[in-house]
Amino acid sequence: MSILSLLFQADQHESLEALVKSRAPISGITEGDNFGFKRSVSGEHVYMETGEGQPLIFCHGVFGSFRNFAEIGARLASRFRVIVPCLPLYDAPLNRCTVEDLSQYLESFIETLGLKNVVLAGNSMGGGTVLLYAIRNPSNASRIILFSSSGLSFIPMRGGALKLKDRSYVRSLLDDIFYATPPFSDEEFEEVYQVMQNKAILLRILRLTRSTKSNYLHDKLHLIRHIPTSIIWGLQDTVTPPFIAEEFKALLPEAELHYLDECGHAPSYEKPVVCGKIIEAFLAKSDQPQDRRNVGFTV
Repeated sequence: MSILSLLFQADQHESLEALVKSRAPISGITEGDNFGFKRSVSGEHVYMETGEGQPLIFCHGVFGSFRNFAEIGARLASRFRVIVPCLPLYDAPLNRCTVEDLSQYLESFIETLGLKNVVLAGNSMGGGTVLLYAIRNPSNASRIILFSSSGLSFIPMRGGALKLKDRSYVRSLLDDIFYATPPFSDEEFEEVYQVMQNKAILLRILRLTRSTKSNYLHDKLHLIRHIPTSIIWGLQDTVTPPFIAEEFKALLPEAELHYLDECGHAPSYEKPVVCGKIIEAFLAKSDQPQDRRNVGFTV
């Protein structure tokens, strides 16, 4: 791939299979339990979904997949159409690799599928993506759920590109994300490892992570203060430390804030049962404004 094509052209897809592989090289799909999720394709959009009802969109960040939300999604599938879009984290032109670009993609995705009154949830860079969407489209954002979200801080990426062929080093990178041993199967780890061997993808990921510095939302969150929001954060998150959650709470004073003990940067993946209960309670509440200033506890 030439520098010009990497900068200005999306990966070209000669078949549906090529589109899926390019868009979602970390599929999360295994021969084991996929929690009722099935892959769907609409035009250039690839996504996983399960259930029926009001749309509930989960967006993950780099190195994530639908599996970040699979257990929670299965729990909610009886009442919601749970959708995990495969954001163009790995195949977009390099000049379109920012969190702002991801939010514009999400806008196109929601319009293409004709989704209304959407519950938006996101982890890490996926959280920044849904926040930017909600800021531009507040009338279509029913509720917001943030798991250790970007938007108020830089999402770092540890250096050491020359070590990426070392599987033990790659595992150590993933260890930085989680509090305990990463809950990856061998199949899932291999997908992440292979992504890290692709130089073009690594350049995109680096640009995406750097873009979090220019997408701070301190002066914009007041535009969505009226949207019911739940903030869920790992107390042992070293990527976006817990004080970032306090900043979100200060800017969204009506939001719920839940801290999870023995949990890192991926609460929905590390603590799916606890997160599922919090989300069920949150979504079951009336749409009437409530005073949630005193909510904030450790699970």
